[in-house]
Amino acid sequence: MKIFTLASSSSGNCAVVSYGNTRVLIDAGISLRRIRDGLRRADLTPGDIDAILVTHAHTDHISGLRMIIKYHKTPVYSTIGAGYGICQTFPEAEPFLNCFEAGVEFDLGDFAVRSFKTPHDAPGSVGYTLSAGGRKIAYATDLGHVSNEVMEAALGADAAVIEANHDRDMLNSGPHPYFVKERILSERGHLANCDSGSFAARLADSGSRCILLAHLSRDNNTPNLALSAVGHALQGNGLPAVGDIELCVAPPDTMSRVFVL
Repeated sequence: MKIFTLASSSSGNCAVVSYGNTRVLIDAGISLRRIRDGLRRADLTPGDIDAILVTHAHTDHISGLRMIIKYHKTPVYSTIGAGYGICQTFPEAEPFLNCFEAGVEFDLGDFAVRSFKTPHDAPGSVGYTLSAGGRKIAYATDLGHVSNEVMEAALGADAAVIEANHDRDMLNSGPHPYFVKERILSERGHLANCDSGSFAARLADSGSRCILLAHLSRDNNTPNLALSAVGHALQGNGLPAVGDIELCVAPPDTMSRVFVL
């Protein structure tokens, strides 16, 4: 089982998970050109992608759908709420949509996929776990907080992509208008580094050995701040960030390393 990101930031998000003969994108929030260029580095093409799992319909998660559907007819899977948002933005996507209720589990090629509700200000927002070959990957970004449902779904994952969006002090002293800060800090906004650390520690307790920090804000965070906060949480839990746990930050605009489980 392999996972890597092609982009991860407030400007665009896209990840690739593969096992056996099945290759899946999680979100397509960057251009088809960038998707193509990133996949090429992994010896893949957009035509190799079997499906796209959409977490929610904000632009930084779906902006590449129109072109990848137009040129590759790739099936798209989303909740009903997210599907409505996709169709409002890209009406031509409707014939390619496979919609489901949040919480549904389904098979997708070699993967067993489970969706779970995420607390974010977008209709039908979900995260995913993908299981195959005795391994499990959890993908949980765009979280105002780590709900019981998110935690329960992600526990036991061998690898997890989790949000570490902002440093609270940096956000509070930063240039954003007050209403933007309120939105980010809300229970349906984005996850702070300190909360990501608590989440990572619980995951490590459950057996996770690879944690990729994702969706970092360009204005309100840095990779060093995110790694420090989450690393300290892991160390405080008796699990050194270096050694027992592989802890990394997903690059905002380029392909991450490929994690093999």
